[in-house]
Amino acid sequence: MTNYSLPHICQCLTRIATAPRPSPLTLAANRPQTGQQFVNSVFALARGLLDLGLLPGDVVVISAFNSDWYLEWLLAVAFVGAIAAPLNYRWSFEEALSAMVAVQPVMLVIDEGGCQWYSKLQNNHIPSLRWHVFIGSHLPGYDKTRGALTSEELKKHYVINMPPNFLHAPEGVALICFTSGTTGRPKGVAITHSALIVQTLAKVAIVGYSEDDVYLHTAPLCHIGGLSSAIAMLMLGARHILIPKFEVKSAVEAIDLYGVTSLITVPAMMADLVSLIRERDNGKTRESVKKILNGGGGLPLELIKDAVGIFPRAKLVSAYGMTETCSSLTFLMLCDPMGETSVPHFQSYEHSKCRSVYQPEGVCVGKPAPHIEIKISLDGSSNVGRILTRGPHLMLRYYDKISARPSNDANDVWFDTGDIGSIDDNGNLWLVGRSNGRIKSGGENIYPEEIFKGREALINWTREVGKRKGLVIVIKTSDAGVNGRRPRISFGCERSGRYRRMSKLEVLGDKGARKLTGTKKCGCPFLLKGQKLTTDDDWMVKVVCGIHNHVANKNMEGHTFAGRLSQEENEILMNLSNSSVRPKDILSTLKSRDAQNASTMKTIYNARHRQKRVEKKQKPDMQELFGGENSIATSGS
Repeated sequence: MTNYSLPHICQCLTRIATAPRPSPLTLAANRPQTGQQFVNSVFALARGLLDLGLLPGDVVVISAFNSDWYLEWLLAVAFVGAIAAPLNYRWSFEEALSAMVAVQPVMLVIDEGGCQWYSKLQNNHIPSLRWHVFIGSHLPGYDKTRGALTSEELKKHYVINMPPNFLHAPEGVALICFTSGTTGRPKGVAITHSALIVQTLAKVAIVGYSEDDVYLHTAPLCHIGGLSSAIAMLMLGARHILIPKFEVKSAVEAIDLYGVTSLITVPAMMADLVSLIRERDNGKTRESVKKILNGGGGLPLELIKDAVGIFPRAKLVSAYGMTETCSSLTFLMLCDPMGETSVPHFQSYEHSKCRSVYQPEGVCVGKPAPHIEIKISLDGSSNVGRILTRGPHLMLRYYDKISARPSNDANDVWFDTGDIGSIDDNGNLWLVGRSNGRIKSGGENIYPEEIFKGREALINWTREVGKRKGLVIVIKTSDAGVNGRRPRISFGCERSGRYRRMSKLEVLGDKGARKLTGTKKCGCPFLLKGQKLTTDDDWMVKVVCGIHNHVANKNMEGHTFAGRLSQEENEILMNLSNSSVRPKDILSTLKSRDAQNASTMKTIYNARHRQKRVEKKQKPDMQELFGGENSIATSGS
């Protein structure tokens, strides 16, 4: 029996259905829905799920692009007491299968975003899976013989009347959100209704979300950041503008067309928005945007200034958090042009006595929300230690049907975030890195080995892991170790260092021609330090700062550094070239040997040209004059 005094995300439905709103509640793919239409769709889908036999506690996995239908599914599943488990549509089949095996779903819901691996699932049976449902009316190639349904088929028998009362899943679980765990595979995090509603209140108090907002869904609904803000806007009854996934042109068009007032970003998104608006619209300001919440890493100071110039009326807030804490733990007010900060101690970083958001000791991520406790578990005399937290924002546990167990001991009421940092005299949390040496990159964890057999092995490992994760790691400093010092080496991100404005002009030649210059630099604080041990040629690596303030590259193909050929690859290229193998076949051979190879045809042509120049210089003058082996004497004999 449900206790209706308990929190439930479907408590938003009454507000949505009854609030007078002249404009649609949701707009996706030119498909507007009023509040009442949206609520009726949720009720219809919930009734269809109940009639189908879905029970409280059953897990429903969803792999789809952002849409109003996705929001309907999240609420309808929760309404009947089941548990929604969004899958990342970017995952490979192996990652998606691992996640499903962990949570043992009874239903799989997909759209075209999940079709890339769905066909493979046919040959890998999950015993618990009973139903396959497609969002929308039809998808090409779906197998009707497997009992596949569509959302519309589940809704079609619904008659508008008093809806059934919403139900709770066991332990109050609302959804399962996946993250990378200590084993490197997707780990399901059980998030409660209570945690989602508490997170909503934090965003209302600090960011200023309200029912008057027009919210653009830039983050995927499979990510805790996108989920928590979506739930917050549903609880408020705000308007939702949904694009399938973030594409900068679509986002800017939506801002202009619908008067978007609120959105969330990560540094790469913000950089793309600023760059496109400058290039296409000559930096035209977007006055409608009032609130921007940035996550996934801090914004470089120059990019903050650029963002403020493009969005002059926007309150710009940076947040630090993780899936296990239901999104945001701390908030840092970067800019508040209206001066209407709801919580007094969330002041602008310019007046918070922080000299900079980035310091050698780490990254300033602001202060915790009112309902959150944070403390530092110190190790030794240093003021740096493990970051611990507790409060109603925390996950219930890691969700695993195979080995369901709490993440912490019963007597341990503090959750270890796995990050290390410190709290300064003003109460600001400074983030340094990972406590166990893991490196966080693009929302994923990288797991370094402890000992490397030689300097080259260490260098190769950092570059290979970086390339796999869409990052370019470069050598910042190197010390051969003289006068009794041990040899050392430090690695940083290619985007470390000072950010220069794209508008910087350079005068060229006598004609006074001007050329736009730019840079990838964004002050990324990522830093590794390697040191030679006293035993043999062994090296160890230390994570000084394991945080990137930007997202990883989606595609490393053609990158100027990542696309370089190794010495072995150069030798292969020249051997094949001397055997008259065509360049495109050479490239195909190199890529077949290394799936991470980021070279292009241009790389092959440049390498061949360089080698020919070297060979030409090495030839004696007379041999070059007479054509080498095809000399006059040879040709005449």
